[in-house]
Amino acid sequence: MSNIFLSDTLLGTLHIKNVYEFFEGPKLFSVTNEVDGLFVVYWIGDEEDFDKWIVLPISKSRLEHLERKRIDINSLLMYQEQSFCFQLNLPYDDSVAPIFNRINTDEFRRSIKFPKVGLYISSVMPMLPSGKLGACIEFSTHEIHVEKTASSTEPLVLKGVSKLFECFNDFYSSIMKSFDEKDIMRPVSGRPGSFVLSFQADKMHQVEPLLKDLNELILSRGDIVSFIKRRKIDVQMLSALFENIIETSSSFELKSNATDELVLIVRKTDAEFYSSILSKMSAQVVGGYQVPQANLINQVFKIVELKWQDKHLNLVSTGLDERHILYYIHAAKILGFLNSNNSVSALGQQVAESEHDKRLRIAARSFESSHCGWAWITWSQVKNLSELDPSTAEAFLLEKCLSLSVKTMKRRASTLRKWVEALKPSYQEQ
Repeated sequence: MSNIFLSDTLLGTLHIKNVYEFFEGPKLFSVTNEVDGLFVVYWIGDEEDFDKWIVLPISKSRLEHLERKRIDINSLLMYQEQSFCFQLNLPYDDSVAPIFNRINTDEFRRSIKFPKVGLYISSVMPMLPSGKLGACIEFSTHEIHVEKTASSTEPLVLKGVSKLFECFNDFYSSIMKSFDEKDIMRPVSGRPGSFVLSFQADKMHQVEPLLKDLNELILSRGDIVSFIKRRKIDVQMLSALFENIIETSSSFELKSNATDELVLIVRKTDAEFYSSILSKMSAQVVGGYQVPQANLINQVFKIVELKWQDKHLNLVSTGLDERHILYYIHAAKILGFLNSNNSVSALGQQVAESEHDKRLRIAARSFESSHCGWAWITWSQVKNLSELDPSTAEAFLLEKCLSLSVKTMKRRASTLRKWVEALKPSYQEQ
């Protein structure tokens, strides 16, 4: 077994590169010869003694368009780059030589039945030298380009670039949550210099219209506050992205690899123009990640205690499935009991080593001083946690949490109500 399709032909020895359609063997695939010539091979039927194939010369860029599903199979065959291709009659008997017939494209269009328009390749599977198929190749859907401003004398450094990517990933995730969707950005490749990161995000196309509107607003120096409220954007995520653009003295570009269109451009001057507005707004609203989604405060204590005892968190130790364990870890972070790396903080150690009554007192003060707790108190125009009305949780989130869907807000409001009901009796004003 090997990846050789044909040896010693008039086109050279043809090695199968990538397979796009497979049914009882490859039916549409690319091949390359000894001098890196590229061809696409397409099965068009069989006769009693041989299979019939079309062999199309193809450029590297057009092959990439096929593999990225920018062109369909019909377009590949109908609109060729050269005025000719080859029909290959490949005998079943290996002792009989294959026959290559050169045909012009007009003759070719009349001679075969074309696949329907809009039918794209199924996948891109490399064929290994052993003749086995490798894992499907994933192509980037978008890329981020970070470049230093002309006035900056400092080079790009990994820490700054990584932080920018992380901020945009958080911003993208927050938009997905507002759509009641989930997606992840998976890095595919990177290029140094003015740094470019190619990545795959299957649902980014859903977000592109919003980002394009944001881009137009930035270019025109429009009212970003109204835009954020109308489009339910997490202002804190957007503010963090802008602050990191300022901190790294860079410009940030997001490009779609499907269309080669620039979706979003934020220069340092743009970020500086909106920085103070976003910072002020960030202090007045609540981001979705700042609102807990773990109803039982006692279960938060249990998670912290188990972490302090260095025990593994699973269904047996916590009574929770993996998804709910993550909710409670997040809640412990909101209260300051766990650090960003999930280790137990100094305050968390106090909780783990305290009696239940003291745990409740610590948690009451911690929730009051959290961004979400204090924003609720300020919105309610009361002095402290003891004066909060639990029944106002949903109204508070509807007005001050811009980035969550109404359905998600109702669930989070239930958590806030239960927390205040559990903590108010133990609250002690200092």
